[in-house]
Amino acid sequence: MGSYLIISPVRNEEAYIEKTINSVLNQTIRPIEYIIVNDGSTDNTEYIISKYVNKHKWIKTIKRPPKDHAPGAGVVKAFYEGLNNISYKNWDFIVKLDGDLQFESKYFEILLRRFNNNSKLGIASGKTYQYRNGRLVMDSMPDDHVRGPAKMYRRKCWEDIGGLRKVLGWDTIDELNAQVLGWETKSYKDLVLIHFKPIGYKQKNIFKRETTAGERQHFLGYLPTFAIFRGVYRMFQKPYFIAGFLNIYGFLNALFFSKSRINDQNIINHLRKKQKQRLLLKRRLIN
Repeated sequence: MGSYLIISPVRNEEAYIEKTINSVLNQTIRPIEYIIVNDGSTDNTEYIISKYVNKHKWIKTIKRPPKDHAPGAGVVKAFYEGLNNISYKNWDFIVKLDGDLQFESKYFEILLRRFNNNSKLGIASGKTYQYRNGRLVMDSMPDDHVRGPAKMYRRKCWEDIGGLRKVLGWDTIDELNAQVLGWETKSYKDLVLIHFKPIGYKQKNIFKRETTAGERQHFLGYLPTFAIFRGVYRMFQKPYFIAGFLNIYGFLNALFFSKSRINDQNIINHLRKKQKQRLLLKRRLIN
């Protein structure tokens, strides 16, 4: 069905990294190589990784020195350090996998089968789920959005999009670029990815976290109406009001002060077309 390799940039994942490694070890179709990039961990992550590296030749680790966290760009740089040190060059699929996930043993077998059944499928994954009040709840996302924690790329698609960009929003830019070029992107709800740390977990400062989310929307070229609509929607989610307000503030601040935006009008046009369709759908549902 094709060979695949996994690269996992991780930092301070002592609580969950073994769950991820064991999920990979238990796969019915294992990767040809699994590289774990220890991106400046200061806890016991390195020790835990070393136990598995010593037992399995196809699992390797790269250690990077501690440094400040750079949202978006930092994780991509760590990923590329792993990619630059792979032993097997003739892979068919490549996976970017976080170190705080757990998934069933047939996860990659099923995903590979779906790639094989659809030659236009370029990027895919399962959907992320979180434990809330003792039960698994699926994160809300469109079916054509493949979230950053786990992304599998077909090699031709990877080459067409030029890999990952070292910027905030890389995990949206890649799929938008793929879609512009005619590739399909898909996340499957029947492929469960238990995600132990939600998006934005590392940023404890709510003002910084939520305004950065708004700035990211501007950088990606969000339709202003959609960004404001989304911010209002967020006001009805925890933490109530403040998160949505800060999202809108971050977006408008970036817009009015003409902060940088992705330099690809095709991607912006494609994103805005999709957002107009979603706004129209919501209007139809309301009316």
